[in-house]
Amino acid sequence: MTEAIIDIGYDCQISKDSLIVKNPDHDWFRIFLRRYYVHTKDYQYLFGSTQPGRRPDRAYYMVPEGYRLGEGQRAFDRERGKKLYDVVLRYLKEEKVPVIVQDGIQGEHGYEIGLRITISVKNPHSAYIGWFGKLMVFPPKEDQNIDCWNFIIQEPLPLVYVNEIREFWPNFDPNEPITLYDFTEMDQNKRRVISLRVDYFGGAYKKPNLTMVWNKAESDGFISYHAGMTSDRVLKGLSGTGKTTLTVGPELEQDDACIGKIIRDSETNKIDKVQLIGLEAGSFAKSQNLGPLCPEWPGLMKSLEVDENGEHPVVLAMNIDSENVSYKLKKINGYTVKVPEVDEGKEPGSLLCTRYHSSGTTNGRFIFSFSELNPDWGKSKTHRYLKTVVLSMKRFDYMHPMFRVVDPVVAVALDSAVESIITSAVAAQKPGTRVRSYSATDFMAREQCHQALLKWEMYRDMGLGPDGKLAFIVINTGAIGEHDINGNKIQLTDENGEFIPKIDRNTGKILRNELGEIVYQGQGKKIRVPHSKQLLDLAEHRKIEKWLPHPIFGKRILIPEPKELEDKWNMKRFGRMFNRLRYYSEKEYLAFVVRDIKERSNFLKKLFKGQTCEKELDEVINVWRNMDIPEPEKLEEFYRKYFWDY
Repeated sequence: MTEAIIDIGYDCQISKDSLIVKNPDHDWFRIFLRRYYVHTKDYQYLFGSTQPGRRPDRAYYMVPEGYRLGEGQRAFDRERGKKLYDVVLRYLKEEKVPVIVQDGIQGEHGYEIGLRITISVKNPHSAYIGWFGKLMVFPPKEDQNIDCWNFIIQEPLPLVYVNEIREFWPNFDPNEPITLYDFTEMDQNKRRVISLRVDYFGGAYKKPNLTMVWNKAESDGFISYHAGMTSDRVLKGLSGTGKTTLTVGPELEQDDACIGKIIRDSETNKIDKVQLIGLEAGSFAKSQNLGPLCPEWPGLMKSLEVDENGEHPVVLAMNIDSENVSYKLKKINGYTVKVPEVDEGKEPGSLLCTRYHSSGTTNGRFIFSFSELNPDWGKSKTHRYLKTVVLSMKRFDYMHPMFRVVDPVVAVALDSAVESIITSAVAAQKPGTRVRSYSATDFMAREQCHQALLKWEMYRDMGLGPDGKLAFIVINTGAIGEHDINGNKIQLTDENGEFIPKIDRNTGKILRNELGEIVYQGQGKKIRVPHSKQLLDLAEHRKIEKWLPHPIFGKRILIPEPKELEDKWNMKRFGRMFNRLRYYSEKEYLAFVVRDIKERSNFLKKLFKGQTCEKELDEVINVWRNMDIPEPEKLEEFYRKYFWDY
């Protein structure tokens, strides 16, 4: 008798007996995963994972002959990669591995890309990835074409398949996670990705799907944005820099992923406007330091509401500390998994977003639908057009809380080297490390120069000055004066010379990190969310009248006059709070500037070196080297005039 086979596309066939369910609903996930989650006091479903964050260092790409990857993108031998795919997909079929198959759409009306995700649930815990994913992508449509395929196999491969792989890849480590993209048939509009041993939703589902869709969009002439989005603004930033926090609110459209459709003037062929299109249906928000006053809090607590059928909205959470709950490594169904468990004799309590000892990470996450915070989300049929571009950086030294860039060359240079510090959202890198990334993304799969040139053209054509169609804003969500030149925190001491612990505003207890260590107060001034939100509102709605040339970079970069912020917009003591010379001498300040100019220039040179459009970007690459650094006296004069007490 011939075995019944199901063809799920792109060279993948599985036994009919393997398919547990296609497009499962919430009730199916609730029952199937009941051994792996805690239902909290506030009705969130809380999961754990063995990996605390993504592993971009373990992402590789197979691309067509002659196709050029960009800086930092790791190519994978095509012949070896094709063989790896063959072995892994044969494993699914031959071993009759139980799977769930999900179809979905990445992208709103105007750019809808069909997805098919196949998840092995031989380790049943892996199904949590599918439940999270159900809230992140749009539901499938009848007869939707599938353009992108994602295969997720979290469990270890059997030894027979490992040995077969080692015949053509001797160094294959079956315990190391790997994500391998196959873009070799991108010209036929086919892209696929396979993830082995990845036990983190963001690394197995969210970012691989987005990488495929962004790559397709870039091929179609769009601008890709790793960014939050409102009706007319994109806010870009690396993980943990405030994309969600600064975007969440009644105008929320997206908090992580969107694209820009270029629209040109029919006569001049210049870029006239950019239509914004969101890619996701929900937010995979970070819970670190979250409290009732935070803009994301309503999304986390939406689970408390009850609909007309007596049901609570589904809010999924992972790796967040919780009252009366401990995370444990347990063997369930033959596999070691990390799961939350209610302490013996206790009842599950509420999530504790300012504690990290039990979960072991500050990268707690939760998912909620955008419609939970924006009642009108997804209902408007009108197009949205870009008016403001924002870069969110998390710095702890001399960088101003907010400034406006009016020179397109400087805008491209900053966008091409977005700066921040590593958070635990990216695993395998030490939290606190200063990094730079092209356009705040580590999941491009092409030379960065093409997107850089397209943005430069957009900034030139649409204009960034006072009379331009666009405003380019940089916002610092870190602090002023907290770190020294080496990135070390300058900690405050009491009268006895002892470091002063930080106090958790929500609980009144001493704040501790994910290792249980006390977090101490640093010198300087934290740039708090209300400051950032107000500055952003003033800048994007063009309310600020008086802008000052930057004391270092001149008229290419403008900063708001502190006196106007204080007198007109009630930002009390702004000038004093954010005066750098309260924390650094003029020479220390300029040392930061010299370091940044060197690092930015070196990064841009390395980023674009050898790329197709390197010569066309020469002005961008060298823009910082050509800046004149003022004398210390000029710096002191500027801050005494504009940032001293009035």
